[in-house]
Amino acid sequence: MSADGKKQLTFLDPEKLANNARVNDTVFQFLSIVSGVVCGILGFTDLAGFAFFLVFNVFIGAAVVAKLKFQHVHFFPSLDLIFVNGASNSLGTFVLFWTLFYNICHLF
Repeated sequence: MSADGKKQLTFLDPEKLANNARVNDTVFQFLSIVSGVVCGILGFTDLAGFAFFLVFNVFIGAAVVAKLKFQHVHFFPSLDLIFVNGASNSLGTFVLFWTLFYNICHLF
């Protein structure tokens, strides 16, 4: 609300929102590759590996929000688009690199 008691509307450009979502997905995909490699090399298995994934994704999301100077409403409609969409889209990539590097380092 503004000083005179009227509610101010925030207009968001759909093209810029789509670009922000693509950049966010790219960041999460790249860092899920890194976290999958680290998790595989360290030899995490079962729930420890998924806990590592969740902790790492919370860290990535917090870093993205910090990069936005905690003003996410100018770039994303809600915080779940940063945390949930980024993590859900990168889960498969994480598992792929986690199992690949676990097999390379600990089975062969």
